[in-house]
Amino acid sequence: MANWINGAINSGYTVVSGSLTGAANSKVACWVEYRVISQSIVNNTSTIRVYGYIATAQNTSQYWTYWNNHSGDSRGMFKIYAAGSLVYERANRGFATSNIPTPSDYTTQYETEYVNAEGKKFITVLTDNASSRAYAYGDFTIAHNSDGTRQFTLSFTGDFSIASSFGTASGSVTIQLPTIPRSTVPSVGSVTLGSAATISIYPASSSFRHTFRAQFGNRAQTTIASLTSATSISWTPSLAEANAAPNATAVAGTLYCDTYSGSTLLGTCAISVSATIPASVVPTLTYSMAEAVSGIASRFGAYIQGNSKLAVSITPSGAYGSTISSVTTTVNGTTYTTTSFTTAVLTGSGSQTMRIVVKDSRNRTATYTVSYSVTAYAAPKLTNVSIYRCDSNGAASHTGAYMSVTLSGQVTSLNNLNTASFTVGYKLKTASSFNNTAIGSGGYTINGTYIVGGSLSNQAAYDIRVGATDYFSTTYAYSDISTADTILSIRNNGLGMAIGKVSEANKFEVGWQAQFHEDVQFDGDVSFSSLTWLRDMIFPIGSIRMTTSTAGAANFLGGTWVQWGSGRVPVGVNTSDANFNTVEKQAGASTVALTTAQLPSHGHTVTGSVSIGYEGSHTHRASTGSYKVGSGSGSSYYYMTNNGSTSGQTTGAGSSHTHSASFSGSAANTGSGSAHSNLQPYITCYFWKRTA
Repeated sequence: MANWINGAINSGYTVVSGSLTGAANSKVACWVEYRVISQSIVNNTSTIRVYGYIATAQNTSQYWTYWNNHSGDSRGMFKIYAAGSLVYERANRGFATSNIPTPSDYTTQYETEYVNAEGKKFITVLTDNASSRAYAYGDFTIAHNSDGTRQFTLSFTGDFSIASSFGTASGSVTIQLPTIPRSTVPSVGSVTLGSAATISIYPASSSFRHTFRAQFGNRAQTTIASLTSATSISWTPSLAEANAAPNATAVAGTLYCDTYSGSTLLGTCAISVSATIPASVVPTLTYSMAEAVSGIASRFGAYIQGNSKLAVSITPSGAYGSTISSVTTTVNGTTYTTTSFTTAVLTGSGSQTMRIVVKDSRNRTATYTVSYSVTAYAAPKLTNVSIYRCDSNGAASHTGAYMSVTLSGQVTSLNNLNTASFTVGYKLKTASSFNNTAIGSGGYTINGTYIVGGSLSNQAAYDIRVGATDYFSTTYAYSDISTADTILSIRNNGLGMAIGKVSEANKFEVGWQAQFHEDVQFDGDVSFSSLTWLRDMIFPIGSIRMTTSTAGAANFLGGTWVQWGSGRVPVGVNTSDANFNTVEKQAGASTVALTTAQLPSHGHTVTGSVSIGYEGSHTHRASTGSYKVGSGSGSSYYYMTNNGSTSGQTTGAGSSHTHSASFSGSAANTGSGSAHSNLQPYITCYFWKRTA
């Protein structure tokens, strides 16, 4: 093999040596020199220049070797290939002399003609399709891979046969081209919607410019920066991108980096990003709260304790694509789960709060606390009521035509917007309506003695009713006055008799206090004209009464009652337990969602069996070979044989059988975290609290 070992003819070029067949192998060298002369970042290509040469490979006796390019045959052919594609084909002849040239001592066909070449160190430039040696080369362009890399094979082949004793030439080399800078791969730190994130840029060339785009979900792309030459940019993704993830607290997206060289797009890099939806993205709501009882707002301009009700309407809204999963409102001691409701009568006074909790599909909540004021109110009160017959001067007289009424009374002023009146009414026992007389000065309080009447007959007894009335209700105190005192009175028709008073009815009447020292038997009904004594004894102010009917519940036995404890179960006060240490304290909820920490410690186990496939009766074949039977000398081992036969043998058959296996492990978690009912078995009724 004759290789060119004297170095490149052209400075900066690399030699690709060739080998020849036939007689030329020992006499001639053929080689190619190449160099990358330019690269195009825009086109992602490299341009390579090649020279092809033949020369004498060794000193021999004087001879000439000559290759002519005969038309119609392959003699004189010389071709160069890059990555399998023809990039140069020789057009003219070539030859070598018997003198070996060096890179610095040679002549070529451009300096010395063939007829004058004898005895010279002659090199034929095979790329002789130029008019001078300076231009006797071949250039070709090769495209790089999309990432800027490229490896290819440069090869050449030639047929320099002048006779059959001369053969062919060939050579090749694998070239790894310098990588051409391509599209930039940026990096970005943690990303939170609505906050600035930093995009770091590491371009392969400082001349590159970049355009950045971002897309979250199926939302439209947004442009972050256009054709920037900066190596670091600030990016604040909009909160609106959260619309792409209505049920999550982070949104997946893609950051695109377009790399440009001048105005040419070199490539686009896409990196995945996950942007946190900030904790400030929570559901919102608007609400309205108004007086639900007609007339109260227009007269008082305030909520009134024991009388007002709230009409509440809530309009919740998800945040950036989320939907509303629940709305819970706690007000006036009751929890509501609808967005529109009317409360029971307001029981508290002073500054009160309504707490609204709205939850969305991201499992995020927002709490709104609404303050409102309730004006304190108590039903009209009457105390220290005392009534007796008197004369016109107020002196006690059992035959007087007047009555003396002593009392204290009070009506809540409600900022002087309430109405107030105090009356004394009287009627014969047998009458159905009272004659009423206004007393007092028209203010909100009364305290004194008032002389009422003038035409009261001492022959008749009267029912007396004292009333204190305001805008909302009337409180009554009941009494009566008897007839004139007499030891014994017999009705003029002979059908009635009275002791201590005048007989007024066809019955036996007693006008004095009576004391029986022996048993008393009643064979008929017993009725009372006033039961205030019974009410005050059984249901003093502050008492709670249970009933299944609302009929007459607000003024039971003449008292003033307000509905109490709606939707709640009473619990006794326990001063040693902070949950129950004060009267009328309210807490608790009808539904509760347990946290993981509230679950009892537990695990899940799984047991079972696995059936292995059934295998019928079968045998196993021994390997082919020669075996013998016997035992070793001085030992007790045995081995098998097939009596010298080389055919395969079989083992004994096993019986049919199955296999079983057991396994254990942990089961997957389950559960949804939804709220569960926190209600004990219950039955509902009305609770009424006496306030006056």
